[in-house]
Amino acid sequence: MPLVYRTLVAVPDDDRDLVAVTSAVLSRWLSKRGNSGARVDFAASGRYELSHRSRALVARHDNADEGLTFLRLTTESDKADGVWRTLATVVVDPELSPWNYVWLDMTVDPTAAADTPDAPRLDVMPPEAARMLLEAVGAHDGAHPLPSAPRIVRGRDEADVAALISTVLDPLRRLAVVATGAPRDVTVADWRNAMAGTLSRCTGMCAGYVLDGAALDRVGGLLPRDLDIPAGGVRTFLPGVDPADEADAQRHPRMSPTTLDTARDGDRVRNWVGAALSRKVRDNAVGLVLPEALRAIDALLSEETDDLRRGPDTVPPLPQQSPPTGSGNVITHQSERDSVTMAELAAAQLQEEQTQRLREEVRRLSARIGELSEERQALLAETADLAEELDAAREERRTALYEVRWLRDRAREAGLFRLAATPAPRDPEHRPPSSVAELLERITDGSALPHLFFTIEAQTVYELSDSRKEALWVTRAWEALLALNDYARYQFDNPGSGLGFHSYLRDPPNGYRVIPVKRLASQESDYVRNRGKLQEKRVFRVPTEVAPDGRVPMYAHIKLDIEYGICPRLYFFPHLGPDTTNRVYVGYLGRHLPVQQSN
Repeated sequence: MPLVYRTLVAVPDDDRDLVAVTSAVLSRWLSKRGNSGARVDFAASGRYELSHRSRALVARHDNADEGLTFLRLTTESDKADGVWRTLATVVVDPELSPWNYVWLDMTVDPTAAADTPDAPRLDVMPPEAARMLLEAVGAHDGAHPLPSAPRIVRGRDEADVAALISTVLDPLRRLAVVATGAPRDVTVADWRNAMAGTLSRCTGMCAGYVLDGAALDRVGGLLPRDLDIPAGGVRTFLPGVDPADEADAQRHPRMSPTTLDTARDGDRVRNWVGAALSRKVRDNAVGLVLPEALRAIDALLSEETDDLRRGPDTVPPLPQQSPPTGSGNVITHQSERDSVTMAELAAAQLQEEQTQRLREEVRRLSARIGELSEERQALLAETADLAEELDAAREERRTALYEVRWLRDRAREAGLFRLAATPAPRDPEHRPPSSVAELLERITDGSALPHLFFTIEAQTVYELSDSRKEALWVTRAWEALLALNDYARYQFDNPGSGLGFHSYLRDPPNGYRVIPVKRLASQESDYVRNRGKLQEKRVFRVPTEVAPDGRVPMYAHIKLDIEYGICPRLYFFPHLGPDTTNRVYVGYLGRHLPVQQSN
């Protein structure tokens, strides 16, 4: 059962009831997972079924005479890749004064299929309970605070700089410190927000700091040169920093500004940076050994939790039978035979019920395996498409860079030295929107996409919000809209060309934007077009100059994702050519429309 996440914090022994505070936080966390979480009682040990795939176990020990309390919440979730367990532990013990302790572990007991060398690596994100606990309790690592998000260090504040240096050099520190300097083209506040998202994979496993220019200068004079914090780069300080040992600097990873610059667009940082930074941070945290005083407590709570997990099943009581009237051995023997018969019947009934439950579980798991197999094939296909897109983008970039160098060389050969050395002007085009709200704002602005006309309903677009893939969907929607706008512009510039959108994407004209042709579906299936209810779902509003009744069926659509679930789609209707409005009408943007007839 490998440990995949751990955070261990010390909390000052003040007047607050740490167990009550932690119980309230964990109760809120469980409630986010469903209403069943609110039924968990932290006042005593017990086992609770949260759903048919998850459960919670509470182990608690109180000793009022000695003033100590041990509390552990264990949640278990059965997933396709194994059993995931999250353990949150609180220890209040006067013998450990002036500190109390809270730690949170996450383990995975992988299935046989997930434990093979070919299985994909588990994507581990810190449980939200870690962030909630860090914000609710006065968490410390060693003698210094452990914030849930990066802190800004200003050079004008001597106390801030001194606290950072003291944290880095703290011999009692167990977790990593990740420090970064804001790039010259980004404000400290914006860089702090960017790094908060980047370090979200490291919540509870490190303390993050963002330094302004003055702080970088001051810290640079207090730390050895080999332990610098780069502006626009990142330094990870593992525990046990030894400034006097030159070889020790190699132990503390450094991401150079050049490397990080390739992964950012202004204050936006690509996801792979967070994954790269989290590796050493996680390895250090997972390798963290509990202090000697806490190991015995950990063993006690583990044993108590195992007892709860192995608790006997509750068997419903047998129906009461009225004793027969009469006397003598005949009645006694008959009663004994009746008792044996009833026990056998009850055991057989219980066995039959268990067998039926197992059969249903096998059917459910078989169906789930089929769904996951189909989903895996779809994801493999999407990965192949993305790899192809990435290769194409890299080739376009390489070609563009070569063309720029070639043009500058020709300019120098022609004696236009000033022109050859002049940097290109700033690209006036906006970066892609990062949220649904920003996308809708761009659409309603009316200036960015003059050849498009929108009749979409904002509510269907907002259904794409609050998803881990919101940014991906919004970016792809924006790329699709730009391609449609340029397609309409091309048709306007080349009247009578008769070029369909599919042909336009397959053989793109120079100077016009496109999307991969695989994202386009030019038509719906015959099944969808010939079923009244399904066909009606694809009829959207247009102006009356396009259709007298103000509605047309739209079957052409762009696939923004192929993963199961929301799987967004963008439906459009080109009205281009002679005697038309020369616009593309976008009628729908939202979750995948139904493709099966329903009653």
